[in-house]
Amino acid sequence: MEMMDSHGYQELRPSLVLREPVEEHSIRFFDEDHLVALRWDFTVALARMLLRRFPEPPRRISYAGDVFRRTAQSWEPMEHVEVGCEHIHLDPADSREVDVELACLMMSLPSVLGLKGGILALGHAALLRRPMDAEALPKALSSRLVWALERRSLHRAAEALADHPAAERLLAHAETLLVEPDGEASLAALGHSPYAILLEEERAHLQRALTALTPLLPDNLILRLDLADVKGLDFYTGPTLRLWAPGAQQELAAGGRYDSLFPDLGRPWYAAGFCVRLTRLLDLAETRPELFETE
Repeated sequence: MEMMDSHGYQELRPSLVLREPVEEHSIRFFDEDHLVALRWDFTVALARMLLRRFPEPPRRISYAGDVFRRTAQSWEPMEHVEVGCEHIHLDPADSREVDVELACLMMSLPSVLGLKGGILALGHAALLRRPMDAEALPKALSSRLVWALERRSLHRAAEALADHPAAERLLAHAETLLVEPDGEASLAALGHSPYAILLEEERAHLQRALTALTPLLPDNLILRLDLADVKGLDFYTGPTLRLWAPGAQQELAAGGRYDSLFPDLGRPWYAAGFCVRLTRLLDLAETRPELFETE
């Protein structure tokens, strides 16, 4: 939070108990006749708070605290501690500058968190969404394809697309996205996709990001392109960021651009941000202490 503050991010604290429509995995209960829920996500809670309190949004905001979500397994924790930030702007022309600013902040996290090193994966949600939209994939089929790519499984993608007229094109594109994460090689592969022309703007955006970020990389951080990052595709609209510790099974921080959030709530605002999963960090420190600096 000191790092956020030093970069001009103002802390806001949305309520822990929310009365707005609740998400299916939230922890719900009745307050008299009203169904309420414990805060399950900071981004949505902050968005509704901003809409109520500000005719124009503060540009840089940060947050810290607990979120609660129901889990599939009884042994998984429902309470998670998170710290994060959001950058909200009114002019879409500011998006490129904002994306680089947030990436630079995330690049500084390994040192702030005491990690010896890290891997920053850069992706783009539109790399899959735009081809699916162009081929008019039904929602159910889109979900199956996303599920397959989340698991990096080309044969599952083939099964999902088996009877679709655009199966050959979409499978060729999926194979392109699943190329081993790399920098220039990933971008070169994207240029051979059946949707290369459709995705020229996204490819150029990733190229600019690589050019801007590579000279700024700390010595203990590796920057990779991950074209098949489709996690959260129903939320993210543009570039995505994920921070990994070497050998860790889950990312320690994640974020990206989500320009549809505020328009869906009635405000023409653009937004991007990221969240640090402190609960995962503490678990990693306990199970993999060798990944952390020692005093």
